[in-house]
Amino acid sequence: MSDSMEKAKKRKGNPDGSSKPSKRVAIEDDKQIRISVSDAGSWAPVIASTPGLAVPTSIHFKPYTKARRKASSKSGSIAAKELILHSSEHPNLDYTAQEEEAGGADALLKHYVGVYDPETGKMEVMEARKMVVRGSVRAQQAVPEDELSRDMRERRNILGQTFGTKKARKAIASVTENAITPDKSARNKDKPAKFDATTAAILSNMSETTKGMATRDELAQRVEDAKPRPKANRDAKHVQDVYTANDLIGKEVMKAIPVKTWQDAIKANKELPLASQFVAFRFRKHGSNVEKLKIFRYMLLLMQVLNNCKMIRGTRTLPRRDELKKYLEDVPESVLESIKRKFADGPTITSFGADLIRTHLCALACIVDNYEVNIFDLQEDLKLETKDMSRYFMEIGAKIAVLGEVERKKLGLEKAVAAQRRVAKLKLPLEFPKVSFGRRK
Repeated sequence: MSDSMEKAKKRKGNPDGSSKPSKRVAIEDDKQIRISVSDAGSWAPVIASTPGLAVPTSIHFKPYTKARRKASSKSGSIAAKELILHSSEHPNLDYTAQEEEAGGADALLKHYVGVYDPETGKMEVMEARKMVVRGSVRAQQAVPEDELSRDMRERRNILGQTFGTKKARKAIASVTENAITPDKSARNKDKPAKFDATTAAILSNMSETTKGMATRDELAQRVEDAKPRPKANRDAKHVQDVYTANDLIGKEVMKAIPVKTWQDAIKANKELPLASQFVAFRFRKHGSNVEKLKIFRYMLLLMQVLNNCKMIRGTRTLPRRDELKKYLEDVPESVLESIKRKFADGPTITSFGADLIRTHLCALACIVDNYEVNIFDLQEDLKLETKDMSRYFMEIGAKIAVLGEVERKKLGLEKAVAAQRRVAKLKLPLEFPKVSFGRRK
């Protein structure tokens, strides 16, 4: 009998028979929470909100009670009496806290405050009053002269409204609607304006509540950063450092773009079927420049993706995967995927994405054309008007000028035709379109 008990103990212990304690931690069972509802008595807790105000924590309120007009049949001080809290400790403002009006959207909503004691597991709950704190500027005693002049002006206005002509009544109404009288000291331009106590109190509260708001310059910078255009190096000392191929395309993508096929075609003087007027007229001049040939191939792929999107209900939808692969030729598929990640939103290209492609093309065109671009060829590729194409170049900081006489003769254009052509020049300092906040009122 004793042998069997000893074996049972060994089975319950560790497999190796050691006496090491178990690593399991004994967790104490959760205590049951006992909730009790207490009567608030004469003075119930208050839950107060301060919409649009920053009430100082040092302000003390005095309580006042009165019987409710329509007292509820339920017992208790909240149902029978209405509470008002008032404070005049602020030098210029009076604070008044009142309960929400009955009959509103939250008329049947009750608020409670609970106090939980973790040692005993008890929670005491009592009904609370929901109040809203409002602030009002304390009235200041008027100067007798101002009061007298205001009284006379009001009398004249009453007479004018009663016996005056239609034009006079309209003028009086206009003055009344726009009756914002500046301080007399502000009329003297040689001296700084003085604020009365009311204005000072309002301004002090405004500065407290608006200290976290963005400034005009910060808002303008946020708008600039949110525009669909490549990020420019505004601290660049040389124009070639403003936009670089590695920043616009990506260092790894640049490495993956092949150019041997194009170099062989240039050496053999073979024609390449290219779906871009801009690329076709320029790539042969840069047969020995590998970086610019890579940029041309990337620009060509960008334009093919954008121009072959299908417009469905105002949204550009990317072509099917097998159609996109036709444009790649010997370009790795990773290049196409990088374009989709950068400019597309899933299977679609939004208006923001389309504008981002166009501004990237403008910046790349500046690189391959030595920062002076005749925009006509790119304009034809993107099927845009001269005004719109110029705007995209201006978005990247370029300046727009008319086609020069030397360039006109070189291209063999008539003066009437050349007058419609534009040249984009990227040079320091950059000039971006200014953000307009509307006319000041």
